[in-house]
Amino acid sequence: MQMQCPCCGEQFPFEAGFADADGKQLAALFAKLDPKLGRAVLNYLRLFSPAKRGLRMTRAIRLVEELLALVEAGVVQRDARTTESKPAPPRLWTAGIEQMIAQRDRLSLPLESHNYLRAVVFGIAADPAQAQAAAPAKPPRTASTPQQSLQDAIGRIEADLRLGLIDEAQAESRRQAARGNV
Repeated sequence: MQMQCPCCGEQFPFEAGFADADGKQLAALFAKLDPKLGRAVLNYLRLFSPAKRGLRMTRAIRLVEELLALVEAGVVQRDARTTESKPAPPRLWTAGIEQMIAQRDRLSLPLESHNYLRAVVFGIAADPAQAQAAAPAKPPRTASTPQQSLQDAIGRIEADLRLGLIDEAQAESRRQAARGNV
């Protein structure tokens, strides 16, 4: 996904956006999300991106903050004009976003607000069959092997290094510590 620089208007890859303060703020917001919801939100942000330019980082931050507030509320209202609400755990928001992305060609893009998503999630929450279908169906996680734990730790270290959260010396120190724990 391409983002737009707030200073020059130039487009750049989403990942490069984590190098500045706004990018780090956006990354911190994503860290609060369930991983599956976070992946869905990345795709959802594309629905807000103007056709001829990238999504501004400040707008992406605002959108994710608003969405995070909706998810954390634990309930959903069809729209602000009604008081009827339904329970809406994060998995329903994920299902709603995935449903919107699947119907992307039917939407009027770019989106302006989360109103359509709220209506979709409300519809899922109101229909017991859809709500049940959105329930997690994965088997319980088995204990990881020491090799898997090491690979996970190294992957997190490499991601922190790419995002500029740590320098190469800190990364090497963490790699050694992770290898010593195996």
